[in-house]
Amino acid sequence: MPRYLSIFGVLLFILCNFRFKNYIMAVAKPFNLTKWIEENRDTLKPPVGNRNLYREADDYIVMIVAGPNARKDYHYNETEELFYQLEGNIEVHIQDEGVKKTMKLGPGDMYLNPAKVPHSPVRHENSLGLVVERKRVDLPGEDGLLWFCDHCNHKLHEVYFPLEDIEKDFLKHFKDFYASEDLRTCDNCGEVMPTDPRFVADED
Repeated sequence: MPRYLSIFGVLLFILCNFRFKNYIMAVAKPFNLTKWIEENRDTLKPPVGNRNLYREADDYIVMIVAGPNARKDYHYNETEELFYQLEGNIEVHIQDEGVKKTMKLGPGDMYLNPAKVPHSPVRHENSLGLVVERKRVDLPGEDGLLWFCDHCNHKLHEVYFPLEDIEKDFLKHFKDFYASEDLRTCDNCGEVMPTDPRFVADED
C-alpha cells in the first residue's frame, strides 16, 4: 500500500473522531437526580437559581431550578418550555394577548408554556422544579426579557439577545434594568417598579 494512502487513512480517522467528539454528545451514564439535588442545593442561588444538568447536550437544556427566586421579568422564548414541579409551589405568570394570567403548580404538576408566550416563573421558598427547553444556538431568533408594570400591566422595557449560557446571560440585563429608575418607571401610570439587591447579585 502506498505510504500516502496510509497517512490519508490516519488523517481521516482523526478527522472523523474529532468531528464525532465535538458535534455529538457522548453517551452519559444515568445518575440519581434526588442524590444530585441533595448534594447541590447550596449552589442554586438567586436571582435565577438554576443549574444546567446536561451542558454538553446538543438539542436540549435540562435545568433544576430552586426557589425562592427574585424575578419580575418575563422570559420570551421562540420555543416551548416544559415546567415540572418537584417540591413546593411555583406560579408561572404569562402575558397572553396583553392579559396577565397565572398558572399555579404544586409538587407533581406539569405545564408546557407555548412558544413566544412571555412567562415569569415565581418560585416559592423551598421549591424545586425541572425545566426542559430547546437550545437556541443553531435556531433563528433571539431570547428576550420583558418587564410589565405591577399596577397597570403596561410594558416597561424589553431587550432581546442571543442565548449562549442560560446560567449567566440573563444577569447583565437584570443589572441594567434594576439599576435604571427610568426603565422601571411606567410611562402610562407613573408607577415605579422597586429594585431589590437580589436582582443585582454577583454572578458567583
